[in-house]
Amino acid sequence: MKYGLYARKSSEDSGKQIQSIEDQMQTLKDKAEKDGLIISKIYTESRSAKTPGRREQFNLMIEDLKTGKIQGIICWTLDRLSRNPLEGGIIMQHLQDGTIHKIITNQKIYFPGDNGLLMTIELGMATEYSRALAENTKRGQAFKLKKGSYPNKAPLGYMNTIDRIKGEKDVEPDPNSYNLVRGLWDLLLSGDYSVLQLTKKAHEIGLKIPATRNKTEKKLSKGCLYKLFRNPFYYGEFQWSGQLHQGRHQAMITREEFDAAQEMIEGRDRPKTYKHKFAFTNLIYCGECGATITAEHKNKVRKDGSINYRSYYRCTHRKVEMDCSQIAIRAEKLDEQMLGLLGSITVPTSFIQWAIKWLKEENEDAITKEKSVKEQQAKQLMKLDDQLKRLIDMKLEDLIDLESYKSKKESIMAEKRSIEKHIILGTDSQDYRTDKVIEVLEFCKTVKDIFKNGSVDDKKLALEALGSRFFLKDQKLSVELAIPFKLLQDGVNSGLVVDPRFATLPTRIETGFDVETCTLIKNGGGGEELPPASKSFQQ
Repeated sequence: MKYGLYARKSSEDSGKQIQSIEDQMQTLKDKAEKDGLIISKIYTESRSAKTPGRREQFNLMIEDLKTGKIQGIICWTLDRLSRNPLEGGIIMQHLQDGTIHKIITNQKIYFPGDNGLLMTIELGMATEYSRALAENTKRGQAFKLKKGSYPNKAPLGYMNTIDRIKGEKDVEPDPNSYNLVRGLWDLLLSGDYSVLQLTKKAHEIGLKIPATRNKTEKKLSKGCLYKLFRNPFYYGEFQWSGQLHQGRHQAMITREEFDAAQEMIEGRDRPKTYKHKFAFTNLIYCGECGATITAEHKNKVRKDGSINYRSYYRCTHRKVEMDCSQIAIRAEKLDEQMLGLLGSITVPTSFIQWAIKWLKEENEDAITKEKSVKEQQAKQLMKLDDQLKRLIDMKLEDLIDLESYKSKKESIMAEKRSIEKHIILGTDSQDYRTDKVIEVLEFCKTVKDIFKNGSVDDKKLALEALGSRFFLKDQKLSVELAIPFKLLQDGVNSGLVVDPRFATLPTRIETGFDVETCTLIKNGGGGEELPPASKSFQQ
């Protein structure tokens, strides 16, 4: 017989009464080895058994029992399996049905043929313990609230007392972090620091979120600091169940200081009115840390008293967990790189005129062919309707059985749906594709001029239209162009769109263009006949 070992411990369990998961596993493994039992699978979880359906490992164990992967259960005590009536009933039912051949605990063995009353009482006691524990916890919390004691884990800068008896524990300043947190409040109230800057300051002074039983020590994030600065606990009150309660703990700041801090935070969070506009903000990302690239103006006074106005782009360094080393770049240098990029997708007007004419001719040919196809499809639909009508008549006259009728009807309907789908995706989609290609070509013809001579808003719209992601690393701009623009860039780089009549077949193949795609280009570059539109192309 194969057994599943189940070990569980939750926060509701007293450490003095219930062994840890590791201790449970070791004791049960020793017992299995001593009794010659085969443990096929081990299930462990740190979850409460009070609420049904929340334990993934328990649910997996039940499924393994149903499929026969295991036939028995080994656990510390019966209340490790369940502390609620629903899951307790599931265990009892599977035991009585024989799905579970045996349940072995540290003190007792349960068989399918046993009287279920004792097991019902034991599981009922576990359920009652869980219910009573919840009631006692609520009663204890209500008592602490009435006294002004905070009934939860103390926030950063404070600690829960551990040297008092249960029910008398309280919150007091943490000697290791209280003054450090108070220092962050002072820096915020000075008005010289943002929350982001204070996050970096917290890292510098080594202020961290303490480890708990289930979580390791970790650095403060910007979000954690926002929560800290908005927590009324620090001026002497605390939130519980949606209500504000007066605490009896030592306040770190005054109510006036707290209100002033909220004004500062909210003022920084309001949308800012920028004096200067920049084309690349919120479009380019740092290639090292992934944060956005921002921009700023700097004024430098020359020796002769004149002012030199300069604009720079730089990483915002907002991802404080990463030590980004990127430096700023002059706006003029970034403009030059962007113009070079846009030049790589700029195509001559003569090519666009030729390509549009060719596309329209191809589109007209496709529409003519599609019209013929649609006529054939319409005839086929009529034929299928006749077949369906005859099939229904045969069924009404009992000339065909029900199964054959259903099968033939489904076959006819499937063919009809396929034909109707092709009709819908016919001429309209061809027109749509042609229009989109023309839009891309027209955009590429003008985008460089727009960027050189347009307003900041025009430049931003032009760059957003590329549908691409821009990155800046080591003062070098890189880009992930959208597919249509990447194909055009490859064509420009290979010379195909400069004069498509003289692009040889090897050149087309090397640049990734297949023969079918290049029907608009002269085949081989020799004396072969060009497509009709290409004859009028003049470079």
